[in-house]
Amino acid sequence: MDNKKGIGLALSGGAARGFAHIGVLRAFEEAKIKIDYVSGSSVGALIGLFYAAGKTPDEMMQFAASIQSRKLNIFSTFQFGKTGIDYVEKIVKQHIEQKTFEELEKKLFVCVTNFQSGKFEIIDKGEILPAIRASAAIPIKFKTQIINNIPYIDGGVVNNLPVEPLRENCQIVIGVSINPIIKKTKKMSLRKKIMRLVELFLNENEALRRKMCDFHLEIKGLGEIDFEDYHCARAIHDIGYKEARDFLEKKRFCF
Repeated sequence: MDNKKGIGLALSGGAARGFAHIGVLRAFEEAKIKIDYVSGSSVGALIGLFYAAGKTPDEMMQFAASIQSRKLNIFSTFQFGKTGIDYVEKIVKQHIEQKTFEELEKKLFVCVTNFQSGKFEIIDKGEILPAIRASAAIPIKFKTQIINNIPYIDGGVVNNLPVEPLRENCQIVIGVSINPIIKKTKKMSLRKKIMRLVELFLNENEALRRKMCDFHLEIKGLGEIDFEDYHCARAIHDIGYKEARDFLEKKRFCF
């Protein structure tokens, strides 16, 4: 017997571009589309947590506006891999009352990468914070996170659009990607080249999983948005909102 039910939403990672997910969620709520399950990697897991905890898009934007860029930017320190991820934890503790997955209003799946096996894993039970810390632990920025004596890093390294747990539980799966590839011809600095490599890697990482979605929305307007543009939260949100509205109005999402 097939016990799948409801709608699942997979949110990809992409650092500051993740604020576009808030705009997408706003558009879906306005369209009365009820999301039952949420999965995410990295910033997608963080935004997914806020949504699963019952936070509104307006409340999420309040948290977004308070972000201190220098504490999340990859190039804000030369001590790569040595910086703690306590700031992300502080954000969660300030805004999220629930401590465990079981307390959340919606089912949440957090994708992490097992640094020993090289495989992705999904965490959906027990304490929330260790899972979020691990899922957002960008390798060259944050320390490896230890859970049950196993080292974990950013979930997006192996699976940046974790649709698998949704495919197992939901009738309908929607994927949202925030790393579009646009043609870039201008000369790039070393920093820009590294960011471009990450962008290409993440986009290819998601390719097969997009085909696993019943509906897939790529936020194409984010191509010129830097991964570290945390100060542009409202503009990034607006791009996600507009493209989600267009997506819905064109009836590509109908069931």
